[in-house]
This record gives sequence, C-alpha cells and structure tokens, in this order.
Amino acid sequence: MDESPIKENYTSSKILINDLIRLTRSDQYIFRGISRRSELNPSICRKYDRETQTLVNLKDQEFALLHAFRQQASNLLSGTMETLDYVACAQHYGIPTRLIDWTYNPFIALYFALAENKQPDNGEYELFVLPLREQIIIHRCYSQRKEADPEFIEEYAGFLNQLRDKAQFLSLVQQRNVALNELNIEADDPQPQGLIIYNGSSSNARLIAQAGLFSIPSSIEGNEAADEIRRSARCISIRLSDKERRETLGFLDNMGYNKQRLFPDLQNLCDSIVAQALQKQAKIQWNLL
Repeated sequence: MDESPIKENYTSSKILINDLIRLTRSDQYIFRGISRRSELNPSICRKYDRETQTLVNLKDQEFALLHAFRQQASNLLSGTMETLDYVACAQHYGIPTRLIDWTYNPFIALYFALAENKQPDNGEYELFVLPLREQIIIHRCYSQRKEADPEFIEEYAGFLNQLRDKAQFLSLVQQRNVALNELNIEADDPQPQGLIIYNGSSSNARLIAQAGLFSIPSSIEGNEAADEIRRSARCISIRLSDKERRETLGFLDNMGYNKQRLFPDLQNLCDSIVAQALQKQAKIQWNLL
C-alpha cells in the first residue's frame, strides 16, 4: 500500500482524480466509497424505513428475506446461480444483506461516495482502498456439509456458521487453492488477518456494470463490520465544496460513471433521461433570470 500514489487527505478533486488514474494501472486494489459512517456496516443492519425515517436493523430477518427472494424471484433470474450469487443478486436489487459492496474501479467508488449526499458526515467523504492480495478470496460457499442438493437457505446458513471458526474456514480455502494450483490455476494463499472477499461470477447486469465484488464480515453485531474494514483498508478523506462536488460528478458523468450506466435497467434509464431534462430546464430558467 505504501507504494501507491494515494494520500490520506484530499481537498482538490483534480489531484484526487489524477492519483486515482495512476492507481487504476494496477489491479492490486479494490475500493468502497461512502458519505456516511453507517455505510461501512452491511445494509441488513441499516435499512432505511421511509415510514419512520429511521435506520432499522433487520439482521434477525436475514434468512427470511433471502428465502423469500429465492422463492419469488426465481422466474425472473436466468442461468445457473451459486448460493452466494443469489445473495449478491438480492443485494444489488434492494434486499438488505450482510454483503458489503466493493469495486475494482476507484471512479465507481468515488461516484457512489459523492452522488447521493451533499452533506457527508463530518463534512468529508471517505474512499477505502483495500489491497486485494492480502485478503481471503473465495468464489463460492465453502462448507463441510455433504448433502447432494441442500436447500438454498440451509446451505447459506451452514456457510455462515463455518465462518465462525476462521481457522477451520481458512483450512477449507487452502485445500481448494492447493487443488486449483495442481491444475495450473493460480490461487493466492488466503491471508489469516484479511477480510473475506467474495469474488463470484458476474451473475447480474448491475454487478457487471459496477465491476463489483463483496466483503463478508466476520460479525454483523454492533459496529464490528465497520471496525473490521477500518483495520484492513486504507481510508482516504475527501473534503470538497458543493461546487467542486458537482464538477466532479460532471467529470465522472462524462467518463460514463453515472446512474444510467451503473444501474443498467429500463427504470433507471428512464430516471436518467428525466434527470437530464430537469437539469437542462434548470439551466434554461437560470439563464432567463
């Protein structure tokens, strides 16, 4: 990490963007951008309830939510999906889960940090940079369960139970990686102190568009998931004026990092077209004043 061009604090988006461009020449890092401290915890612990205008912890409903998604969305999903693919897909379409989104692309992370919130916590946006090779990378559920065709939610619950014994889980990952290496498939040794990173198949259009992958926290109690990330990742503090924030979003939009590209479905396409029309009309009204 020390060899990267990234600083700890930025007050100029131009300098930040130049440094991020240099960082994209390497595939060593993944990124997460936030504007609120709570966003470092998984969405299952902070689902916004519009009725009460509060954040609600739904961790006790985790299995029920995913079971309902698996049962009711099957006819809308195509192809063969692994258990964690279903969880990732649910996450990307609004079901709160324990998965935490990351991206290979720092500009996508910067967009997500800046796009929705003009007033970030403590006046600063945060961009987290994680060295990928120092983590525990998995591509599917690893479990010692031997059922030929376990129920989806039972397999997921068994996988989470496996995570509680990290030493045993590391052993499973190491065994698989040894088997892959024997087939001349490169697989890095899992790092005992690293985050668990799920780098699965490109199972949905949003995941592909966002160059996405996920961390799976060891615990979702209290602030433990956020603390785990802060111990493992480098945090960049970004302080921008509202004018510079808007200019940065304009620059990202010109590069193709916008809602229309990152959420490639018909609803968001229409929303993007309307938003552009509203911006154009606002400029017309401003010029008439």
